Amino acid sequence: MVQTEVPREVADAGLEAWYQTLSDPDRVRLKRYLVGIDTSSPEAFMIDLMGRSTEDHNYRLSVTAGRFAESMDLDDYGRFRVTEAYIEGLFGAGEYEEAKEACCSNLDLFPAVRERFLADNGGSIPKKVSCRNRLIDIVIGVESQYDMAEEILSDYVDLGLLDESEKAYRLQSIKIHRMQKTFDNIYNYRPSQ
Repeated sequence: MVQTEVPREVADAGLEAWYQTLSDPDRVRLKRYLVGIDTSSPEAFMIDLMGRSTEDHNYRLSVTAGRFAESMDLDDYGRFRVTEAYIEGLFGAGEYEEAKEACCSNLDLFPAVRERFLADNGGSIPKKVSCRNRLIDIVIGVESQYDMAEEILSDYVDLGLLDESEKAYRLQSIKIHRMQKTFDNIYNYRPSQ
């Protein structure tokens, strides 16, 4: 098998073997995101790559990187960070079942990494927490499981990912969404002929 020339940034991150497994189209796509990418470690490279490709709506490349990153040997916090980036790629690619599983894995891991996560975010929970936000997006927006919303949001409060006032606000938003969907279905009804 012919070895393809590995970009300097990929080599600096120690990901030459992974690069050789990529398809030619994925190698071309990857090169768009290499300028200024974090090469301090394989983990940092993959997180940065997934973030850049997701932001660019290149979800397939993000999923490809995420699948590899999920197989890497990481500590709990590294695993949490990698999975957060992977969730966004999966969600964007419409791979909802796998995204839901990744969300649940990260929610299970959260108590172990909570203090470090808070420290990295100035002592508070940021608005963007992929495992929290995307699980609700899938359960409500994709699966229409409105009755699960209160249970999930209560779990978030118990984990410290949400406070009570935010829970009440989100529950109200979900009720409005449910009513809108109901009205949309009523007005889109077409009698059979």
